[in-house]
Amino acid sequence: MGEILEKLLLPLPDIRTMPAVEARLIIAFRLAVVALKNDYDCREQLSDRLGGKLAATRMLILAETIGFAWPEAFQIGRPCCSRTTPDEIWLAAAIRLAAGGNRPAFDLLSCEMIGDSERERIFIDLRNFVAAYRDGAG
Repeated sequence: MGEILEKLLLPLPDIRTMPAVEARLIIAFRLAVVALKNDYDCREQLSDRLGGKLAATRMLILAETIGFAWPEAFQIGRPCCSRTTPDEIWLAAAIRLAAGGNRPAFDLLSCEMIGDSERERIFIDLRNFVAAYRDGAG
């Protein structure tokens, strides 16, 4: 039990210390969420960050899907903030798992928060985003 409490006391990673790809994706997700909430078309900015229009569109779809499925408001940092949120750390882990095709681990990561059909939709949207991002950035 002490080990779990120690982990809870650890600070969340600073976005500047994260792998560049993960930091870029978190910042792009922040932009997507802010744009969706403000009815702003940010596809051009996302396209520049993510390497193509398809990846930008897939990121916007993912942001919308997560927004509908998440039990509470998905917490993101301000675009200029270096501190990450627990939800953003979940997102980075979920993208990693989707990129590796590891659905069982994704389900384990998400099953306490999100229902079966919502998890299915998010995983599909994650995989679609990853495929578009790989095609555009790689």
